Amino acid sequence: MEDQWRIATYDAAWRQMFLETGMTLREALGETAVRIDHVGSTSIVGMDAKPIIDIQISVTNYDGLLNYKHEIEAVGFVFREENPDKTKRYFREIPGSRRTHVHVRQAGSFSEQMNLLFRDYLREHPEERLNYAEEKHRLMALYKDQRPKYVEGKGPMVWSILEKAHIWSQEIGWQPAKSDA
Repeated sequence: MEDQWRIATYDAAWRQMFLETGMTLREALGETAVRIDHVGSTSIVGMDAKPIIDIQISVTNYDGLLNYKHEIEAVGFVFREENPDKTKRYFREIPGSRRTHVHVRQAGSFSEQMNLLFRDYLREHPEERLNYAEEKHRLMALYKDQRPKYVEGKGPMVWSILEKAHIWSQEIGWQPAKSDA
């Protein structure tokens, strides 16, 4: 298995990896999933990223864990109950499989919309995308063996991008596009 704790040059294959997994999840979840979207840096064409596919599943009944937990686990993911982020349910690949993060969020929630807006803004703003990639490279060089510091280090830039994305969203009347899967 490749080392996925690194920043890799953009790989067009990431889209196909998402589509394969996203369609498997769509089949398993049916209408329980309002949306299934490719999020995170691997979803942004041209963006250097950790080669980990992030998938966001939006559901109407977030609190009804039993409405979707078994279906997600049945297609090769493990529920991570210890996740400290209460805005999402978090699933990971079965050990030994390609690294994939599945984030289940309430449809229409701030956290769901924020992830889609962040992605869409960076897709439309190449200079911001490049600056963010450069910052990720810098932080990885500094904190290669300190994951929490790497993640924490991205915070100021992420919030700066979100502030610009918010203004942009108002200027264009942004709404999320159709679901990816």
